[in-house]
Amino acid sequence: MNKLSKEKSEYLLQHSSNPVDWYPWGSEAFQKAKKEDKPIFLSIGYSSCHWCHVMEKESFEDEDTANILNKNFISIKVDREERPDIDSIYMASIQMISGGGGWPASIFMNSEGVPFYAGTYFPKFDKHNLPAFKSVLAKIIEIYQTNRKSIDDQSKVIFDGLKNLFENSISKQNEIDNIYSKITAQIKETFDFEKGGFGDYPKFPETSKLEILFLLGKKNGSNEFYDMAQLSLGSMINGGIFDQLSGGFSRYSTDREWKIPHFEKMLYDNALLLNVLCNSFKITDNQNIKNSIYMTINFLIDEMRSNENLFYSTQDADSEGIEGEYYIWDYNELKNSLSDLNFEIIKEYWNITEEGDLDKKNILYVNNSVDEVSKMKNIPRLEVEKIIEESKIDLLKIRNKKIKPNTDYKIISSWNSLLISSLCNIYNLTRDEKFLHQASNTANSILENFIEDDILFHTKNNKIGFLEDYSYFIKALFDLYNSSQSSRWYDIAKKMCDDMIRQFWSSKDKVFYDTPESNDLIIRPKGFFDPMIPNAAAIAAQNIYMLYRYSNESKYLDIVGESIKTVSGLLDKSPLDIPSWFKLYHLMEEESSEIFISGNSNDKLYSESLEYLHSLYLPNTIIVSIDPDNQNFFLPIMQNRLKDKSTKIYLCKNYVCDLPIDNMDDLKDMVKLLKGVYKSK
Repeated sequence: MNKLSKEKSEYLLQHSSNPVDWYPWGSEAFQKAKKEDKPIFLSIGYSSCHWCHVMEKESFEDEDTANILNKNFISIKVDREERPDIDSIYMASIQMISGGGGWPASIFMNSEGVPFYAGTYFPKFDKHNLPAFKSVLAKIIEIYQTNRKSIDDQSKVIFDGLKNLFENSISKQNEIDNIYSKITAQIKETFDFEKGGFGDYPKFPETSKLEILFLLGKKNGSNEFYDMAQLSLGSMINGGIFDQLSGGFSRYSTDREWKIPHFEKMLYDNALLLNVLCNSFKITDNQNIKNSIYMTINFLIDEMRSNENLFYSTQDADSEGIEGEYYIWDYNELKNSLSDLNFEIIKEYWNITEEGDLDKKNILYVNNSVDEVSKMKNIPRLEVEKIIEESKIDLLKIRNKKIKPNTDYKIISSWNSLLISSLCNIYNLTRDEKFLHQASNTANSILENFIEDDILFHTKNNKIGFLEDYSYFIKALFDLYNSSQSSRWYDIAKKMCDDMIRQFWSSKDKVFYDTPESNDLIIRPKGFFDPMIPNAAAIAAQNIYMLYRYSNESKYLDIVGESIKTVSGLLDKSPLDIPSWFKLYHLMEEESSEIFISGNSNDKLYSESLEYLHSLYLPNTIIVSIDPDNQNFFLPIMQNRLKDKSTKIYLCKNYVCDLPIDNMDDLKDMVKLLKGVYKSK
């Protein structure tokens, strides 16, 4: 056993029995490297990473390779999900050095932690233009021992590059001009109008970009952008990226058609997709979208929820040492497991063939619609639906007897926060109290288990918190306030906004940094782009803008204005590359509205109006009401409107309000201009 045996991370523990003398990230490893004058080999990955498993099996479990590492390097293992700050810096160095990125991340650096060479997966033997890992080690050992100056020079070049990336402004401040035409052009250049999504392959959900399609659809009042979002979501739901039997989305598709997934299921992907699916249903009322929402949230609650009402981070792609083994089906296995009729139906529905899709096995994806199968087989539509549902139950029984993929039981506060927001949105659609209760319980569990001395932790294993934890949790708190209208959530959100500003906002640099000022890294990271999750600084600025909208305190608007100025060059040049910042710009520039519901919370109109408003797509509207449990709760929109005995609804724009509304028909008429309208064909 090596020094990882005392760690709590699932990923680090997976490597604790390697013959490599791994160290966790910390001063001990760096001091040893300095004392023994050895370079550091840093390996970054996560527990469900397929190629991380491959490199472990090929190299880190190999005695010869381990001996080379132990003799010539100090080796450090990092779980990127526990330390996204470390990952962001060293992934940037990989992109500088090799032009690509991904995991496992393999970085060679000096005893100060500055890289001089880096890559991702290195195979055991030379293949696909990748050098063998042992060859890489041998070359680095040779250069380190015979030409140290070249390594020192390379380290300086990379460090200067990292400083330029993380410390200097990304671009000059610009006047933002024609941003809607620019982002529209970018969308049409990169959108796949045949299969949905952006780019060719591999294809990721890219939910921040999908959200932009809804914003533009609403702004333009046409179906064009809505249809692009629907094509994308429909292709995912029908594709192999969606688990057709039990719900939940895989991380990405390896092909353009969304058929062949990389099978790991990440909490953050499913949470973000749920939110986009909810917005889609609000606009289109598409029942397939609603069904996928139920399947996905049920999967998360059934398989990913802990006893503390928190949610685990990941389910692995591999089982029995084979990627996707749990999810793929042999033709004869399916044929022998189902009745002849049921097999004939699902063969057409899911495109079951003897050749298969992956290693001669079949991935379940919808190839023909229920209506198409009904016509092919001359069987009534309802009968086809019934057969498909029966077959799903039968196949689930068989699949549940297989060895399940590993679950990483790590709890990440930021990813749980994303799910809280989605649970609120699901409640808004369904009015099913269990979803609001789950959102509240998860938020309470974060408050109870992840906060000490006013610090919100990323995980319980490390007493450290990042901007993403605060950003996503504050947004979740605002969403809880919106759904429940309980002022408690607003009060906590406001306090945490102030804590976030204190810890992460730089009044000097006019940016939010990803980490607090004191940390153990070579550089303090910050970022502006949305990779697979929304940019934390953009969400922080959106939260503060939301707080300004509620409180009318100009100090919050000042921070938002300075943030937008900092990214103005990027926004003007390439808005689709920073979609969360574009969303903030859109929220600030488009007409906004406030709705206040006064009077008696026991009135039928009070509950009916909230239910109706929550069912609509209203991204630029805040909803405030009286809180019967907190008579002292007050926001500026309530001024002079607290004496109503019965429920009155005030629709305001920039705090200038129309006459109060006292019935649902008038409310629906007044809100027509605010809601997204999908014109059915």
